[in-house]
Amino acid sequence: MKAYIDKQKCSSEPRICKPIAECPEKAISWIEDDEEPLGSRMEIDEEKCTGCGICVPLCCGDCIEVK
Repeated sequence: MKAYIDKQKCSSEPRICKPIAECPEKAISWIEDDEEPLGSRMEIDEEKCTGCGICVPLCCGDCIEVK
């Protein structure tokens, strides 16, 4: 199982994203991306993610799930 971000719900704001700071594997990152509507996106590195689920309740937009 791995964590996934629903980009439709994510505000992509690194200053308020607790999962970025709290992920024990440092698997979540913020990436500038002009192709995205907000100009950036959050991304989970599937190779680093262990599926621990710590990020799920920390996400302010309720946009991360483990599946």
